[in-house]
Amino acid sequence: MRWQLLLFLALTSLRCAHAPEAPPAPTAPSPVAAAPRWPEPQPPALRLPDSVRPVRYALDLTLLPAEPTYSGTVTIDVDVREPVRQVWLHAQDLQVTQASVLLDGRTLEARAVTQSEGRLGLLLPETLGTGPARLSVSFTGRADRERSQGLYAVEEGGASYLYTFFEPIDARRAFPCFDEPGFKVPWRLRFTVKQEHVALANHPVVSEEPLPGGLKRVTFAESRPMPSYLVAFVVGPFELVDGGPVGRARVPLRFIVPHGRGAETAYAASVTPRLVTLLEDFFDQTYPYEKLDVAVVPRYWGTMEHPGIVALGQPLTLIRPGEETLQRRQSYVNIAIHELAHYWFGNVVTCRWWDDIWLNESLTTWLDHKMTDQFEPSWVYALDASANSASFALSTDSLTTSPSVRKPITTNDDIIGSFDNGTTYSKGASLLRMLEGWLGEERVRDMLRTHVRKHAWGVATSDDFLATLEASAGPEAARVFRGFIDQPGVPRVSAELQCEAGAPPRLKLSQQRFLPAGSTGSTAQTWDVPVCVRAGQGKVSARACTLLTGATGELELPTQGCPSWLLLNAGGSGYYRGGYSREQLSGLLSTPPGTLTTAERLAFLGDVSAAVERGDVPLGEALKLVPATASDSHRLILQAGAQLLFSVRAERLPEAERPRYRAWLRELYGPRARALGWTPRPGEGDDVKKLRSMLLGLAAIGGQDPVLSQEAGRLARAWLADRESVSPEVAWSALRVAARDGDRTLFDTVLAQARASQDRNERTRLLASLGAFRDPTLKKEALALVLGDAFDVRDTQALFGTAFFSESRDLAWDFYQRNFDTLAGKLRSDELGGLIGMVGNLCDEQQRAEAEALLTPRVANIEGGPRALARALESIRLCVESERRHQPSVVEFLRTRGKASHKATAR
Repeated sequence: MRWQLLLFLALTSLRCAHAPEAPPAPTAPSPVAAAPRWPEPQPPALRLPDSVRPVRYALDLTLLPAEPTYSGTVTIDVDVREPVRQVWLHAQDLQVTQASVLLDGRTLEARAVTQSEGRLGLLLPETLGTGPARLSVSFTGRADRERSQGLYAVEEGGASYLYTFFEPIDARRAFPCFDEPGFKVPWRLRFTVKQEHVALANHPVVSEEPLPGGLKRVTFAESRPMPSYLVAFVVGPFELVDGGPVGRARVPLRFIVPHGRGAETAYAASVTPRLVTLLEDFFDQTYPYEKLDVAVVPRYWGTMEHPGIVALGQPLTLIRPGEETLQRRQSYVNIAIHELAHYWFGNVVTCRWWDDIWLNESLTTWLDHKMTDQFEPSWVYALDASANSASFALSTDSLTTSPSVRKPITTNDDIIGSFDNGTTYSKGASLLRMLEGWLGEERVRDMLRTHVRKHAWGVATSDDFLATLEASAGPEAARVFRGFIDQPGVPRVSAELQCEAGAPPRLKLSQQRFLPAGSTGSTAQTWDVPVCVRAGQGKVSARACTLLTGATGELELPTQGCPSWLLLNAGGSGYYRGGYSREQLSGLLSTPPGTLTTAERLAFLGDVSAAVERGDVPLGEALKLVPATASDSHRLILQAGAQLLFSVRAERLPEAERPRYRAWLRELYGPRARALGWTPRPGEGDDVKKLRSMLLGLAAIGGQDPVLSQEAGRLARAWLADRESVSPEVAWSALRVAARDGDRTLFDTVLAQARASQDRNERTRLLASLGAFRDPTLKKEALALVLGDAFDVRDTQALFGTAFFSESRDLAWDFYQRNFDTLAGKLRSDELGGLIGMVGNLCDEQQRAEAEALLTPRVANIEGGPRALARALESIRLCVESERRHQPSVVEFLRTRGKASHKATAR
C-alpha cells in the first residue's frame, strides 16, 4: 500500500505544480493550452534500455544525520541514442518532487511514474531526439535506521552518523540513477551539511562554503568513472585519524571513526601502508586514487571497496591497544587486502553486468589469499585459506541446486543470488589456483596485469577475460576455464594403472561428475580437466600432466617400473575430486613420511572425505585415519583430519555412543590441548596460538574435557570481573566453553554486561555467547532476546546463529518456525537468503518436511529465496541419507575402539 500512496502523492503534486494558471478574465475568448498527452508507461523487464545512457552525474544532497528525511537533486547528462518519449532509470522508496529534461536550451517538464523493483520512468510531453540531453530529478528520501542498507543512519555515543552501502542495487534507495554496473561514468557530489560535521566521499573536497543556519556546502572533485553501486559518502561528527602517506604516489591515508575512538585504529594504521604496497607490486601499478580514506562503519556488514573511501567494519578495524590478538590482526589484514584489491578487480575494471560479478569476487578472493600470505608468511595463510576455500567450493558444487560461477541474470532475485559464497567467491578462486598450478604463477600474474591494463576505467565481461587468457596462455587454457565457469558441478577423476612388461606404466583416466550418495543428479558430465599426478615407489616419484578432454583418456608415467603408489592431484591445486580404489588408498597411506607435500596431503584427505560422502568408504573406516592426523606436527593436517569429524552428528548418535565419542575426542586431542593450556606463554608464535585455539575447541567443546572446561569457567568469570585478568587471545573462547554448561548466575552476568556495553563489537560477542548455553530455560531466554526490544536485531543475529548451529538446535529450530515472519521482516533482502539457507544444517526427515512446509509459500517474495531453499532442502536430504548409510559403521568403530581401550586399561 505504501508504494501506491507515494505514487498518488507524487503524481498529484506534479499535476498541481504544473497545471496551467488561470488567465485573467479576457475581454474576448482565448484558446486554452491543451494538457500534455502522456505516453503509456512501458517499463523494462529488468535491464534498462540502451536508448538513453548516462554520461555524467551531479548529485546535490542536504544531509542532516539526526533528521528522519533528506532532500536532493540529481542532474544527469545523458546520451540519447534513439528517439524516446520516456526515459527509464531507478529509484526506490523515494518521493520524486520534480522531474524535467533540458534539451537545446528548452526545459521539458516530465511526469514521474514508478514501477515495482525500483524502476522510475520519466514520461515526456514530446519525443526526445538523439544527442545530448540533461535529466533533472528532485526528490526526498528517508535514511534507513533498521537494516543498514542504502543511505543509513546509526546512533553512537549520543550522536547520529550517516553511511552508505549500495552494492548491488541499493543506490536507487538513496537517489535516482541508472543503477547498473555497466553505466560507469564520472560523478560530482555536493552536500549541504551542519557546519561542525565532517562530510567525505570518494574523491577529495575541493571547497567548503558557509551557509546561513549553521550549515555549509561541501563540494567534491569529479570522480573517475564509476558505477552507481560504488558511490559512497559519510556525514557526521567524525574523528579523523591521520595515517600518513601510502603507496608510490604518497597519497594521504585517514581513518574516519566515531568521535573518541581514534586510538583504536593504531594497528590498522600501522599495517595499511604495507597492504597498499603489496597490491601495487602485484599489479605493477600505482594506487589509482588521490586519497585513501578508511570509513570505519558500525558493523562488519557494510565493509565495501568504495573508491577512495574504503569501508571497513568496526569489528575489523577498531582494536583496543593491548587487544591485538592473532584473530583480530589476521582478520583486518585479510579483509582490508580483499577490499583494496577490488580497487583493481572491480573499480578500475568493472563487470558489465551482474552475471560477471565473479570477475570482481573470484579474482579478489584468490588474490587476498596470496597477499595475506606475503604480508606474514608465518601465518601460512595461502595454504590454509586456499584449502578451506577449495573444500567449501567442492562441497557446494556437489549439490545439483548449486549454480555455475557465471550465472544468468533475469530478475532482481538473480542479482542478489549472484553473490554466492560457494561458487562466485570460493570456486572461482579455486579455479584460478588450478590455473596457476597448471600454467605457473608468473604467467597467471602477467595475464591478470594485462587484463586490468586493457580494460582500465571501463567494463569487462567473461568473454573479455577469456580473450586475454587465450592471448596470454593459449586457446586450451581459455577453453578449460570457460568449461568450469559456465557449467556447475565438480569432476571426479579416477585412474586405472596398467603395467606391461617392456612398456612404460600407463594410466587409463576417466571422469564423471562427482555426486554424493543419494543425489538425484546425473554423473554424465565432462570438463576439460588439467590432471597432474605423482607416482612412485617409496620416496622416489615422478610427476606427469595431461589435459583430460573427454570421459576417458590415457597418460604415460615417467617412472622406472610399476609404481607402488599413485597421487591423483599432484600439487593439490586441481579442481576435482580424486577417485581412489581401495588398493590405491592403501598405497598412498603407506608412503614414507615427507613423501607428499602438505598441500597434497590436504587434497588427499579431502578426497577421503569425498569418498565417504559418495558412499565408497564407510565413515567408520575413514575415522581410523584421524588419530595419525591428531598427532601430526603440521597444524593444517590436524585441522584436515578433524574435518572428518564433521560428518559425525554427535547429537544424533545413539545415547549410549555419545559418551564413547566424546571420550575418543578427549583421548585424541586432550593431551596436546592440556599441554598447551589456556594461557599463552611469552614469546609464543602465532602458529602455536592457532593450534591452541583448535585443540581447545576439539577437546573442551567436542570432547567435553572436564579439566579444560573447569579452567575455562574460572577464566571466563575472571575475565567478566576484570578484562585485564585474562589474555584476550583466549578470553572469548573460554567464555564460549563456560557458557555450554553455564548456570543462571553466569547467564545473568553476561546479559547484564551486554546491556551495559557501549562497544558494539563487544556487545555482539557477549550476546553470541548467550546462544551457547545448553540449559533449556536459559536457551529459551536467550532466544527471546533475538526479537526483543532490548537489543538491535543486527546485534542479536549472532546469538541466534550460535544457538542454531549448536548440538541443542531443536529449541532454536522451534523458535525459527514460530518467529520466521517477524525475523524476516527485520532483515535486509540479502540477509534473508542466509536465514533460509541455514536450515540446510538440519539432518532430520521430519524437520526437512517442516522446513519445506514453512518456507515454500514464502520464498517467492524473497530475493534469492527459491535457490537458497532448494539448496537447503537438498542438503538436508543428503545428510539424512548419509546418516542412514554411515551411522552403523560409526557405532561399530566406537564400540570396537572402546573394547580395545578397555582391554588396554585392564592390562
